[in-house]
Amino acid sequence: MLLHLQTVRFLCSVVAAFARLVRELRKASAMATAACSPSPVAVLTAPAVSPIGLIASTPLPKRRKTLAQAAVPENLLVAPPPPVVVLPLPAVVSDDVSGVGMVEQQQATQSMTKTKAAWAARRRPSRLVIPVADDAGEVAAGWGVAAAPAKDADVEVEGDGFWLASRAGPRHAMEDAYAVVTDKNDADSQLAFYGVFDGHGGRAAVDFVSERLSKNVVSAVLAAAGTTETRREALSEDAVSAAIKEAYLATDSELLTKHQDASGGACAATAVVKGGDLYVAHLGDCRAVLSRDGAAAALTADHTCAAEDERARIEREGGYVSRSGSGVWRVQGSLAVSRAFGDGALKQWVVAEPAVTRVPLAAGCEFLVIASDGLWDKISNQEAVDVVSRSRATACRELVDMARRRGSRDDVTVMVVDLQRFVR
Repeated sequence: MLLHLQTVRFLCSVVAAFARLVRELRKASAMATAACSPSPVAVLTAPAVSPIGLIASTPLPKRRKTLAQAAVPENLLVAPPPPVVVLPLPAVVSDDVSGVGMVEQQQATQSMTKTKAAWAARRRPSRLVIPVADDAGEVAAGWGVAAAPAKDADVEVEGDGFWLASRAGPRHAMEDAYAVVTDKNDADSQLAFYGVFDGHGGRAAVDFVSERLSKNVVSAVLAAAGTTETRREALSEDAVSAAIKEAYLATDSELLTKHQDASGGACAATAVVKGGDLYVAHLGDCRAVLSRDGAAAALTADHTCAAEDERARIEREGGYVSRSGSGVWRVQGSLAVSRAFGDGALKQWVVAEPAVTRVPLAAGCEFLVIASDGLWDKISNQEAVDVVSRSRATACRELVDMARRRGSRDDVTVMVVDLQRFVR
């Protein structure tokens, strides 16, 4: 019995020793494994798919340490963060005038404008601005059979061998005028004067010219012709043309002397019948058109800055011609016509020497249409001749109405002269 108890105790001590040995081996193995393994890595499980097809993600557990406090294992290679490249932003111009971009742009524009202005000032004279003068009182035009239309009124005249209609434009007071001179004492006289005038910058110039030019032209032609038959036979066409030119220049000189303060001027188209010949003279854009067997023949060429020869003449005299936004060429940026009476501030370039054309009156010469540019801006030469050919008595009024219907806002004056009475 005693031996049996000792054997049991011995076996129990062996089992206990063996158990302690197993525990120690396990501890040693756990410590060795912990020393050799890397830092713990969180293992993410694949997200579960819910029955309705939406992906339900599991949130990551919160970390107890920040990234800066966590230790980085030696066997883990961490790539450095990529460099940050800062690109310059494009300049943005703000709509706000107080913005820096807008201020810089305005300063650059102003600098460029000043540079261009300085260059232009060295290249050409300064621009002249012609003020509009107040309207002057009406003056009777010429002597003999002569008249001038009243302001802002429709005028219709049927005279001895001529017809006329005139209407003021809606923009300003009437600045057109006309003059007719015939010999009161001799109905068969072969000397007659007809003229249409278009003023600008007030009525002072057009009133003076319509009164004085007819007298000066008739006087100059009579003086050149003389009174004897021998003198008339010796008279050449160049002498009559020269007399008409001198009368134009003398009238311009008188105008500038009498109206030194006036800034306006006047264009003109005139016709002189003398000795079976027709002499047509003009300044500016008034026009004279001859009907020869029903065909229109322009006897004048508008004196405007659009003409190459006129631009060249102005530039030779030291002036310049510029084109406005509406496409109109202007002398010194101010006046659209290159020749006219008056315009003292521009007289160096806007001369009063007329162009004169001589036409022998033959059987085919039917009538002459003289009109201001208010008509010719809307009506062609042949259209005017066609209207007059249908009815001379009502043609002038019909042409004025036609120009108005087509949009003319300028003064319109139309004169028709019967040439058959002068044909021998």
